[in-house]
This record gives sequence, structure tokens and C-alpha cells, in this order.
Amino acid sequence: MFLGFASSIFHVERNELLELWHKQRLSIGGTNPLVQFELSSFGQVDLSRSHPGGLAQLASARSSSISNLVRDGVAQSRALTTSRRVLKKAQRIERNFGIDALFIAGGMVSIGQTKMPILLWRSHLIPKGEDFELRVDSTPRVNPALVSVIKTYRSDFRISDLIAVSQGQTDLIPTGVLSLVSELIQSPDVEIEKLLVLGNFVPDLTLVQQLELKDSSASIMRLTGKEPAPAVENLVRPPTLVLNADSDQQAVLERALSGNSFAVETLPGCGYLQTVVNLIANLAVSQKRALIIAPRQQTLDEVAERLSASMLPGLAVRQSDSWSDTVAAISRNEKATPGNLKSARDLVARSQLDVEQYFSVVQSKENSLGVSVIEALENLATLASLPSAPVNSARIRPEILPTIRDDAAAILGRAHEAGLFATSPEDGPWFQAKFESEAQIGEALAAARSIAGEEFRILRYQISLYLSDLNLSASKKVEDWSLRLNLLLGIRETLDKFRPEIFDRSLQEMISATASRSERGELSGAQRRRFKKLAKGYLRQGAAVANLHQALVEAERQRVAWSQLNLTQAPPTVPLGLGDVQSKFQQIYRVLEILQRHLNPDPDIALLTRMELDQLAVVLEHLTTKTEGLDHYMQRLPISNELVEIGLGQFAKEVSKSRPDVELLQREFELTWWQSALEAIIQSDSRILEYTAEAIATLESDFEKANEDLIAQGLLDVRHQLAAAWRAAIAKQPAQADGLRAQLRTKKLELKAASQVGGDLYRTLVPAVLVSPYKIHELDPAEEFDLVIVLDASSTGLAESQQAISLANQVIAFGDPVIATPESFDTVARANQAHVETDRGSVFDLVADVFGSLAISRNYRIEGQVLGKYLNDNFYDSRLVLEPAAGQLFGSHNFEQIEITEDANASSTIEGSTESLDSEVSKVAELVMSHARWTPEDSLMVVTASRTHAERIDQLVRQETHKQPQLAEFFDAHGREKFECVSMSELTHRLADRVIFSVGFGRTPEGKISGTLGDFNFQNVSGWMVNQIVSARKRMTVVSCYNFEDFAAGGLPENQRWLKDLIAPSFMSDVSEGKADPLLRDLARRLEKLGLKVALNFGGRIGLAVSFGKKAAVVDPDWALVGENWDEKLRVRPGLLRAMGWDYQRVHALEIFAKPQDVANRIAMSLGVDLISRAQPLFEDRAFEDTSGAWGHENDSNDDRLRDDKPPHWG
Repeated sequence: MFLGFASSIFHVERNELLELWHKQRLSIGGTNPLVQFELSSFGQVDLSRSHPGGLAQLASARSSSISNLVRDGVAQSRALTTSRRVLKKAQRIERNFGIDALFIAGGMVSIGQTKMPILLWRSHLIPKGEDFELRVDSTPRVNPALVSVIKTYRSDFRISDLIAVSQGQTDLIPTGVLSLVSELIQSPDVEIEKLLVLGNFVPDLTLVQQLELKDSSASIMRLTGKEPAPAVENLVRPPTLVLNADSDQQAVLERALSGNSFAVETLPGCGYLQTVVNLIANLAVSQKRALIIAPRQQTLDEVAERLSASMLPGLAVRQSDSWSDTVAAISRNEKATPGNLKSARDLVARSQLDVEQYFSVVQSKENSLGVSVIEALENLATLASLPSAPVNSARIRPEILPTIRDDAAAILGRAHEAGLFATSPEDGPWFQAKFESEAQIGEALAAARSIAGEEFRILRYQISLYLSDLNLSASKKVEDWSLRLNLLLGIRETLDKFRPEIFDRSLQEMISATASRSERGELSGAQRRRFKKLAKGYLRQGAAVANLHQALVEAERQRVAWSQLNLTQAPPTVPLGLGDVQSKFQQIYRVLEILQRHLNPDPDIALLTRMELDQLAVVLEHLTTKTEGLDHYMQRLPISNELVEIGLGQFAKEVSKSRPDVELLQREFELTWWQSALEAIIQSDSRILEYTAEAIATLESDFEKANEDLIAQGLLDVRHQLAAAWRAAIAKQPAQADGLRAQLRTKKLELKAASQVGGDLYRTLVPAVLVSPYKIHELDPAEEFDLVIVLDASSTGLAESQQAISLANQVIAFGDPVIATPESFDTVARANQAHVETDRGSVFDLVADVFGSLAISRNYRIEGQVLGKYLNDNFYDSRLVLEPAAGQLFGSHNFEQIEITEDANASSTIEGSTESLDSEVSKVAELVMSHARWTPEDSLMVVTASRTHAERIDQLVRQETHKQPQLAEFFDAHGREKFECVSMSELTHRLADRVIFSVGFGRTPEGKISGTLGDFNFQNVSGWMVNQIVSARKRMTVVSCYNFEDFAAGGLPENQRWLKDLIAPSFMSDVSEGKADPLLRDLARRLEKLGLKVALNFGGRIGLAVSFGKKAAVVDPDWALVGENWDEKLRVRPGLLRAMGWDYQRVHALEIFAKPQDVANRIAMSLGVDLISRAQPLFEDRAFEDTSGAWGHENDSNDDRLRDDKPPHWG
């Protein structure tokens, strides 16, 4: 039901908010030319004065050209200019508000001050070079404002009667129409006259303003505060996904499907359309109908196209293309096949359980220590990455690990204070010596002094001389002396029993003959008797041997040893003086035995008797001279024993080697504790070692495949359920099926007619409707919806959306309040028209205030968000989740500045002289043509702060296109992203691969910044600036006559502050810095040694980024996966990084702990490093001046550790 156009009140009681919305709704569009028409040569083309031939062609063929209609030179030029202006105005209204705005108005009714056109012929202007082709629809519309007036005189008036009179005539203003209107309005104040103008008219807006609104619906009552907002409920059953959804998007789905109203903040590049698709699909299978409104037709088309790309065509039917969408829905239902969603869910549950089990093992703290494997590895890595990293390999017994940590700090502090760690191996051989009393210390020192120095050299000489005279091989150690002297003693004893000939030959047969029965071997009895007799023949006369067999064995051993040690063929002999030499040896050996009992028992330190004699001489000398380590030994003994008692004896020995300060001592203890803790955890849970790198990779791969299959099966299930409901409805409602079929055969379908004819069948087929809030009157009043989804809600006002919102009890508003506010427009093009401000509140703001809001914050732009860090820091409170693109690792930026230095100053001081300088117009046009020539595959848009500048650029680009016709194809390509040149205030919700922002204002004659900066003077400039930045998908270029020096001074005017951010940016770094993961430091060093470039915690989002040549990789550690759930961590985010140009490499904690170099090699080879056919230098030789030693410091290189190929915490 419509109300009279002049009515200023509704028939129902309103509160102040409803009254405000009503007033705002009436103000949309400015002065309505359908009610108060004024002829304007600036914004209208007067066709009543057209050439008769051209006008006749237009009336009969419904097509003509402007140059054919207006043939006079001057008038034609004005008509073409006006046509261009009218077309641009119509395109903006149609694009941003979804309503037709280009009509030919025919006939006019005047009642007092009110002037109303009668017929409105939908028109189309098609550019043809500098001319325009004008096409007119065959059926006109009647001015809805006039309809309201006529109905006050004739309530039985039917619009079809008036349209019928207009059909089949040779005139666009049939006399019959004027006569009929005159008959219908019987008033002496009425004047009817001929009128035929081409201009901007919005009859749909008038119809919306006339609608009788439902202010008693639950949604409106809650928004106006008449009813409280219900409590938020949570959905128990998870939604069925047909597209990927991160945790933010799933939270939106769960809350929406629970029946809650709320707002959804859609941050740039967040992929909210896939959230809408998932929501529509779940609503459809839940048998809920949704009304989706958006003022922009582009948004509605994007939803429909995304549904189609998701294999759900026609799931939401557009009012603007209802026939095609309905046919697509029927086709989808006919092709649907069942899926196996239950099996897919079960598989995901099982694979997720396996993944969780692995992570629970390495992250579990359910042990006596209360720490996990990951925690232990992280702490070990942190310690290893410190400048003075601890290096000891001591261990603590597992049973004392839980308690020792609390007391260790104090005890170690006392030990350090007592000087227990004040000595090191460099302080002499007394390091780590063991004594129980001062007497033992004195005895050991006395023993050392008794043979040290000259005494040892004399004894060594005498013993060595005696042995060398026997032609025995030189002795190197005290053990060698012992061997030779014992041999000589044995030979002497043997010669006392046997004749010297005993050493002339092997004695094996005689040994066998004299052996016991079990050891005789195969000798016969006669042989045994003969060899036994022979053995006795070697005995000296009178000699008695108790055990002949054992004596022969000793003689044979001595013969063999002599043959090995003697340098000649001389038989074994024992000259005089052996006793004296033996005495000297015993003197040395007794001293060494005393010393060895007290010296450091470390098995890695050679025993004194096994040292080279030269080294032994030095040690003995140091034992007598380097005695500082024994000072106050007994005072240190109690604390040393205390450390042993509590289990830190081995630790104290290890750490003492490095003479640590207190701080390093504590770090050394931490290293020991965490090393011991890690080993204890692994020993307590055998499952840890079962997870090899291959096993873990298989778990993750199975999980990823299962989740991908879940989405695929979810899509099949949704399609099948919708098809089943459709078939059941056809069987139940055959008459409605026939009626709908008949409508579709006409190749035309209106939503209102489809709903009335198709009834329940149609509502089953069409679970969602896409419509502009300005065309809500196109719906059947009987249509029912369960919820209303408002897209572009930040740029949509409550005034125009009230009727749509009132049709359901649930409302969900998607929008970004940072970049958009409710828009308005002036229907008629006017000279020097500035931006039309509006005070309408947005749907998003009110819904968020009343019902609360959620945010979708993860950015999915695969080229990276243009100026992402700047946007995040200044407008989105760091809530925008940005993954760095691979190109950013190589230092490439998606933002550039071009300064115009020539002819950048205005030539006069006249107001407006700085606006749109020729040099800037030419430069921008040059960039546009260059883009069209070299990168035509990317879409392009030009934005400026000046409407005049935008028009001049557009004009110059058209002129250049005429000169270069081979580039014309680009300017008609890219569909919705077709090339456009607009002002900042006119830009709404557009995307382009590249955006060129041209300021549009030059310098004053004095070289200063222009005092006026166009759109920068408006309050909404911050939102406009963000909007143009987020409109750039790949790259943004700023062209201006200014540079950073122009903004160096403080106290800038308000309109220059935002411009400064683009001309003199402080945000050229696209990625933020973050703290490096300690576990990845060692891996990063290894990769650097292999020739790769590395960046730790790149952008605060990537633990380790590496590159080689033109390839870049993300090294993602499984102990620090990024994401809110397993699907995000293991599938969604890795897939996004791959799409952004990264090679994705997963590393596992246990793998990098056990085989760090293997992991580094694998990553390097995946990026193209040749480690097989060509040796890759792992370590570079450094010049001495580059080493720590050149600066007087200890060597702090980690090369030795890397050469050993083991983690630093292995020792």
C-alpha cells in the first residue's frame, strides 16, 4: 500500500527515532525532480527541441544518437557534454544505490508549486567515440508521485490503463496520455503540458519513500529500544561448511545460526563473502529464508557469482536477474548427487585425534617435573642462543630433578663465593684434585717435589740409557719402562733356570707336551715323551723347577716380547745394573701412585703413567709450581661435599672447567637441569621417540586431506538436501510447479509474480533473495523471511533499510565502519556540486550498539595488503591479521610515490588555480596508458581529491585512446573492475589490481602547498583515504607535486595531516618486527652457512623465512603453529602462505632436536641449493682481524659445534 507523496505523517504512532528515519528517508536524493521538476540545461538534455527526423527515429526505433537528435553545432556540443554528465550521475547512482537513474521524462502535470513528469522511459546512453547512442525501453513507467496524486481523485485508477494508452504510438508524449491524465485529475489548478527531457530520475526511491512501514516487527522494536535485545545463544551443532572458514568466520556462523542478531565487522581483505556463502547454505538446509540487502548492485552480483563459483548457483536469487538465477537453481537441483558427510566428519574426528595425540605428547606437562618436551627444547634453545652460552654436559639424576631447582641457586651462590669455581684446568694439574686433610695435601706436594725437575730428568736419563744399551725400542711413557723392566726381570729369572738356548726357538711343542691332559692337543704319546725330554734338556744342571709347563710358557712369552722390542737379532740377555735401574723406576712409580690417588679422576684425562715422558715432566713441574688451586682447599671442601650430597657433584666438576661468574653459573645450572629434564621426560614416555618426522608428516597430511574432503562432502550434502526438498515440493504442489514453469518459459520473471504464482514451491526453490533496499517494493508483500542480512551495512542507513529489516525478527549486518558511512546523493547533476553530506546513522552502528558485534580480521589478499602495517596501526588497532607476502622478503613494496617537479606551481593566484595542473594530468594519463600497454591483465583505477581533476584525466585518457586505438580494449575490459577515474568522495567499495592516487592540487606560485585540497577538506577524509588504500589489490601509486619536505614543519592544517601520510609516510616498512623463536636460531645459522638468506620472526607472523635466488620459503615449526584451531594451523594458513608465493616447509621439534643439519639440508635443497653434485662450503675462513682473538677475547664461534652436527644442548 502506498501513501500520498505529500503526506508527512504515518497512520501509526512513532517514537522519535522512527520519525527521524522517516525524515531522513524523504531527504535521500535531495530535491526530487519527480515532484518538483525544474528544467536545467546543465543536468538535462531537452529533447522537445530535437530535430524532427532524429526524434521520429527515436520514437519508432527506440534508438538514435545525440548528434542526430541535436544537430546544431553549439547546441550539439552542449548536449553531448550534458549527456556525459547525466550518464556519469546515473552510473554512480545505479552503482552505489542499485536503482535506475537514467530516464526520458515525457509530459508534465503542474499543481501549484508541484511539477510532476508523467511518463518515464528507461534510457541507455552508450558512448560511441565522442557521440552517444540513446536507446529507450519500449514500455514506460508512470511517475509514482503522480500515481499517488491521481489516486486521491480516482481510487480505482490502474497504472496499466495509462501505460496501455502510451503503447503503439509514434510519439513519446502521446496526446492520449495527456488527455487521460487531464480526465483523471479534475482540478482547476492542474496544468498539463508537453515535456521531453533526458535526465536523472529515481522512481524507485520515490516508491520506497511511499512504502507503509512495519514498525511493530521484533527487529525494529529492539533497534528502537522498545524491546530488550535477547540473550546470546550458542549453536551446539557445528555448521556445515561449503567453503573454507577460519575461526572468526565460524564464530559468525555459529552465532547467526543460533538465531542471534548482531553486526559483523569486515576488515579489509577478510573474505567475508565466503562467510556469507557458508551462512546462506546453512540457513537453506535449516529451512530458513534470508533476505539479503545491499545498496550496491556490485555487492549483490558478487554474492551471486560467489555462490555460482561454489557450485551453489541460484541459492540466492537477485531481483535484477531473477529469471537466470531461478533457472540456475532448478538446474542445480536436477544435477545434485548425495554425499557422505557423516563418514567425512568421522574421518576428520579420527585424524584430528591422531594429531592431538602427538601434540599432547610433546606438549604434555603431566609428569613429575610439570614441563613439556617443547618447553624443554625452547629453554635449551634460548640458553644456546645467549651471547655467552652455557656448554656443560653434566646431568642430574631424575629422582632429584623436581626438588633440586629450588635450592640450587643459593647453594651454588655460596659455592661460588667460597671460590669453588675460581680455578680451571689452565691453573695447573691440581684442578679437581681430591684430598681429605691438610696432611694428604702436604704428602702429595712432598712426593711431587721429590722427583720433579732435575731429579726426574736424571732418573729418566739413567733408565732410558740402560734400556737403550740393550737395543730395546725407545720408551715413551712410564708404562713402557714398566713393560721393559718387567721383561728383563722375567728373562733374568728364566736364565736362572734354563740355558740361554731356551730362547733360540719356539717352545709351543714342549708347552703342549708338558700341559695337562685336556690341553695336550693331538700329540701322540711318543711325541709327548720326546718333547718333554727335550724340555728337560734345557734346564741348568742342578736347577729345580716346580712347574715345568708354566716355566716354559713364561719363557715363550719373554722370547716373543724380546723379539718385538729388541731392535737387533741379539738373544735375550740381562746385563749388570738391573736392580739399580729397577730401584730408580720404583722411586718414580711410588710418587706417581701417590699423586694419581689425589688428582682429577676424570677418565678423559690421561693417567700419569700413560703420559708422554715430556708431558709428564711438565706436569710434575707444574705440580710443584702451580699450587694456587690447593690454597684454602680445606675451606672449600665442605661446600664441595654438600654439592655432591645433593646431586650436583658432576655438575660442579663440569662447570669448574670454564671458571664461570655467578650469572653464567646459574645459566650453566639451567642448561644442566633442562638437559636432564628432557632426557627424563623422554625416558618416562616411550611414545615420544615413536614420532618420527615421516610419521608426523603423515598425520598432518591425513588431517589436511580429511578436512578438504569434509568441505567437499558438505557441499554435496547441501546440494542434495536442497534437491530433495525441491522434488518433495513439486510432488506436493503440482499446480504451483505448472504456474512457475509457465512463468519461466516467458524468459522473464519478477520476484513478486514468482512468489504469487509459485507459492511454497518457489520459496523452497529460493531460500534467499538479493535485493537493493531501494527496490524492496519489488517483493511480494506476503513474502516471509527468517532473517535479514545487510551487506555494506556501514554505508547503508537505517532510513532506507527499515522496511527490509522489519520483514524478519533477526538481522545481521556486515560492514566496515572505518571506510564507510551512509551515502547520499543529489538526483540532478548541478554545476560545482560538492560532496553531499548526510547525518544518517548506519545499520552497522545501530545493530552493533544494540546486539553487539563480531569481527572477521584475517586478511586473505595473496599479494599482501597494500600499506597493511599503516592501516593496522592507525585505523584497526592492530586487529587486522596480516601474513607477509613472499615479495616482501625480497624488499619489494606495493606502494610507490611519484613527485612532479616540472610545472608544479600555479601560474596565478586566482582561486582554484592550483587545482588540476596540466603537468599532473599529463603524468597520470601517461601512467594510465603505460599500464594499458604493458600490464593490461591487471585492472586499474584512478582516484583523486578533485572532481575537476578526475574529469580532466578521464578526458585526456579518452583522447589518448583515440590516438592509440590498439589500447582501447583495456578500457572496456575487467567487468566490474573496468577502468574508472573518480574522486575520493565518489569512491565506494571498489577493487582494482592497481590504484593511482593523484592529489589533483599543485603548489602556489610561491611554491607552497595549496590552501584548498578538495576532498581533504571534508570530515570523512580519513575513511575515504582508507577506502582508496584497501581498494588496491596489488599496488598503489601516489602522484603529487609535493614531497616530504613540504610537511616537515609542525602544526599542519587539518586538511594536510592525512595527505602527509601519503606524501611523507613513516610506514614504508610493510611488515612489523617480532621476537625470534629461540629454537629456530640454530637452524637459521645452519641455513646461513649453506648460503641462504634468513629472517627470524618475519613480520611477527613467520617464525623463520628463508630465500635462495628468487625462491622464498616459510619454515613453520610445529611447536609454534599459528592459528586458533587445528584446521587453521595445519591447512588453512599453510594454504594461504603457498598462495602468497611461499614454499611451505614444516619442521618438527623432535626432528630439529635429533637431526638439525639434515633439516637444514632438506630446506636448502628444496630451494635449489646443490648439496650433492657440488660441494657447498659450510664454513668460511675468516681473516684474523675478523676473529674474536684479534680483539683479545675468547673464541666465541659456534662453528665447532655445527661441525659436530649436534644441538648445543647435547654438549
